Amino acid sequence: MRFHFDRANKLHGLHGGGGHDQVSPSGRHTKKSKALPGRGETQLHNTLAKVAKDKRPLAEGYSPLKSVEVEGSEAQESIGDTSQARVRVADTDRPQVAASKAISILQKMERHGFCGIQGDSVYGAAVAMPQIARSSGWPGTLIALVVRIYFFTLINFLLQGFLLSMIGEEQLVMYPFAGQMHLCNFGSSIRSCPEGPDCTGPDGTIYSPPRLYSYDIWSTRKFVQDSMKAVWPEKADEIDKVIDPGEYGVENYFCRMACVFIFMLAVVDDLSGTVMLARTLLNVPTQAESWVTYEPPTWAKKEEVKLIKDLGELDMVKFKVAGIPFHWKVINFIFIMLPKSLLWYALVKSGVHYLMETAGIVDVVVNAMALTFVLEVDEMVFNRFTTGLTKHIMGSIEDLPNFETSEEESQTEQEALDKFRETEIGSARWGAMKMVVPWRVLQVTALQILFVVDYYFSNCVRLEDGSIVSKPMHVPADMTYRPMQWMFGIETNLVEDAFWVMPGN
Repeated sequence: MRFHFDRANKLHGLHGGGGHDQVSPSGRHTKKSKALPGRGETQLHNTLAKVAKDKRPLAEGYSPLKSVEVEGSEAQESIGDTSQARVRVADTDRPQVAASKAISILQKMERHGFCGIQGDSVYGAAVAMPQIARSSGWPGTLIALVVRIYFFTLINFLLQGFLLSMIGEEQLVMYPFAGQMHLCNFGSSIRSCPEGPDCTGPDGTIYSPPRLYSYDIWSTRKFVQDSMKAVWPEKADEIDKVIDPGEYGVENYFCRMACVFIFMLAVVDDLSGTVMLARTLLNVPTQAESWVTYEPPTWAKKEEVKLIKDLGELDMVKFKVAGIPFHWKVINFIFIMLPKSLLWYALVKSGVHYLMETAGIVDVVVNAMALTFVLEVDEMVFNRFTTGLTKHIMGSIEDLPNFETSEEESQTEQEALDKFRETEIGSARWGAMKMVVPWRVLQVTALQILFVVDYYFSNCVRLEDGSIVSKPMHVPADMTYRPMQWMFGIETNLVEDAFWVMPGN
């Protein structure tokens, strides 16, 4: 039995809120479990008292002792019938019962997750709004909202793509025209110089801490030296002795790597949203199920429930993730998920490149988080441009779990206690030690290694002494706008002659 959240919400309304909540990856709370009979009985007596005070009759046939049918089970729980009450464990064992049920359910949530939609992004709205309009028979209002959200999604694609192409233009066009070579590992081993690798700078001299500068300062000092040599060429040797431009290199190699790791932490969160979208497209049924339903209470008259619980008609309209027809899955994959994934890849590639080319400590720390704002454009567009109707719908969509909790729901307290002692207590507890491995840390680290290695292979060369220096630099042959190449860091149409090569090579 797959647990149905909408049915759980009905039981939650009957029992007066005695259940517990789950929080799905999209951040929305979804009711899951039934309230305890004792608390439900108290709430029902309170309800009767309130109705009596207001002198309003109960719904016909309604009784606090009336059994509640639980969907997916042939059994019935009778709130007032103590003959079916289950034997409880001792009070001292109840914490272990609670831990047993919590660990079992939460591990299923961790392993299998939810089919969900990002509720605060144009990407999620572009997937959900057409399905809600389809479920409603394509009413005019929802058609208009679908057209609007597609327009906003297009704006988002253009904005994110343009910003990424500008970052690429800075790296692939403006840096070479400014005479800047790739930073690679220049100056990274300055503490071991002059004997160690990476001790020779781009000007061919040996590093020392007083001679280490950022590119802007170094290029200015180099320009002054070259200008004086051009004016007085006969005094070139004397000028070289008197005017020392220093060398360009990274101020702290480990700070740069730490900032790349922090940057990866930030962008992996957006990747999780893409993975959840992929899981949704793959796992939801490939059929035209309804994403919106109207669910008035069945355990009492609607008017009385609205009065007692202070509800309105909007509270009875439920939005939920459900089946998607095959052609809509294809459309969402091609026009939503694929561009979203490509933009993420382009940002991570450009962002890592930019951070690896940043020499200053403060600059690399600030840039590590500043670059992630590109991935937040979709949320800004959604929050600023969409209507309140769209925001309400997206904030109300209930995620669909990819796991079942029928075992935990039907499990007695003694069974839960026995399972806990068998799998979590004593020597068996060491089997759970595999959770000590920080898999998410390893995933982020693996992504960092992947993109950093890509940077080195694309822009640097290794010398015989082990130094990793910039490859020969060429300026672009023209300034033609090439957004796709620049977004993904692809160099095209370079002049043949290099304006810089590593001295001595």
